[in-house]
Amino acid sequence: MGIGMIRYRVEGPDGEFLDEFSSNAPDFAKWRINRIRKYVPDLKVTKKPDDRD
Repeated sequence: MGIGMIRYRVEGPDGEFLDEFSSNAPDFAKWRINRIRKYVPDLKVTKKPDDRD
């Protein structure tokens, strides 16, 4: 992955895995998470640096 990448893990309110992706564009991440939130309102989003090469 590139420099400055953040890994986002999205889970439903019951802990069900919904999505995981890396991005260095906060606007894209917000758009993608909000797209899921439209159908599952109470999401849990975990962010951490993605330092994989």
